[in-house]
Amino acid sequence: MRIKKIECIPVTAKFSKPFPMGGGIEQGSAGIIVKIHTDEGITGIGDSGGTSAWYRGESQDSMMSVINNVLAPSVLLGEDPFNIEKIVARMDHAARDNNQAKATVDYALHDIVGKALGVPVYQLLGGLTTEKIPLGYVLPGAATDEVVAMAKQAIQAGFRALKLKVGAGKEEADIENVRALREMAGDDIEIFIDANGGWHYYQALMVLKKMEKYNLAMVEQPVPWWDIDGMARLRAKIGIPVFADESAQELSHLLAIIQKNAADGFFIKIPKAGGLLKSQKWVSIAKAAGLPVVCGCMMGSGLEAAAYTHLLVADEWLSRLVHENLGPLHIHDVFETVSKPIKDDVAINVPRYENGFLYPTTAPGIGVELNEAVVSKLITPGKSPTVISK
Repeated sequence: MRIKKIECIPVTAKFSKPFPMGGGIEQGSAGIIVKIHTDEGITGIGDSGGTSAWYRGESQDSMMSVINNVLAPSVLLGEDPFNIEKIVARMDHAARDNNQAKATVDYALHDIVGKALGVPVYQLLGGLTTEKIPLGYVLPGAATDEVVAMAKQAIQAGFRALKLKVGAGKEEADIENVRALREMAGDDIEIFIDANGGWHYYQALMVLKKMEKYNLAMVEQPVPWWDIDGMARLRAKIGIPVFADESAQELSHLLAIIQKNAADGFFIKIPKAGGLLKSQKWVSIAKAAGLPVVCGCMMGSGLEAAAYTHLLVADEWLSRLVHENLGPLHIHDVFETVSKPIKDDVAINVPRYENGFLYPTTAPGIGVELNEAVVSKLITPGKSPTVISK
C-alpha cells in the first residue's frame, strides 16, 4: 500500500456561544481536515482542531503550507502508511515544530492502518484499558453568575470536575469565581483552574495563596511557558498542585520540568505533542517520573474528539484521571450527545458523550465518517481545499 494523494481542507466552525479564553473571545474553531488517499482505495482522515496563535503559534494557513509544500512531497507521497514511526521521524527532520500539522497527518495514518486491519485505533495503541473516560467541564472566565449557571448545568449533566479559566481579567474576579464555584458545588466536585500562563510569578503567588482555602485540585500553567524556574519556585510555596501545559510541549521540555521539580503533573494536548505516536512517548516520560497526565483538546469536531479518545481509553496511565475532551460539546453548546444528538458536525457519528463520560468509537480506524455536506459548508471563506498527488 502506498500514499498517492493528500487533501487539505480549511474549515471554520462557529461556536454556538462565544468562549472567553486566552485573554480574548474565541468565536469559533478554525483548522484543517486532512485526507490521505492510498493506492488500495483506503482513505485516512484527521481533524487538526482549532488553532490558537497564542497557544502553539500555528494557524490554518501555516498547517496547510507545511503539509502541502514540505511534508506531502518530501515525506508522504509514495510512502507505505503503515510505517508511522518512520514517517513521524521524517516529518520531524523535514520541519521543525509544526506539531499540530504533523498530528493531523498522524491521525489520518492511524485511521488508514486501523481500516486496513479492520480494528479501531485503540487496538493499535495497546488495546482497551477502560471502556469510558470521565470528563471535566471547562468554564470560561466570565461573570460569576454566568460561570455558576454553566457549572450547575455541567454537574447536572454528570460531569465530576470543573475547570475554570483564570488569569486574563481582574484577580479579584478570579478569586470570586473560585469561591462561588466551591460554595455551589460542595466538596465532592473537583475544581481546576487554568491561567494559560497569564500571571507572572508574583501575581500567581499572591492569587493562589488566597485560593488555597478553596481546595483546588490543580492550577494549570500559572506562569508564562518559558518560566520553568518561576513555576518551580511557585510550586514550593503554595498548597495547590501545579500542572504544566504550555511549558510542556516537546519531550525535552518534560525532562527540564521534571529535573527542576517544577510541576506535580502535566497537561497534554495530542496536537501539541505531535500526534498519537509521539503522545505515547510523551506520556511515558511523565509516567517514568511518576507524574499524572490530564488531556485537553483544541476545541475541534467529533472527528478530533474521536482520535483523542482512542489514546485515552488505551493508555493505562492516562485512564487514571479526569480529562476534558469536549470539542464538539463546546462548538455546539450541548452537554451530551445522547438526548441531544449533534447533526451538523464534521463527523456524521460524533462520539457518545453521556452522563459526564466519553465513549470510544468502535468501527475500524478512528471510527468516524466525514459529513461531506457539512464540510463543504464549513470551508473557510476566501480559502480553498488543496490536493497534492504523486
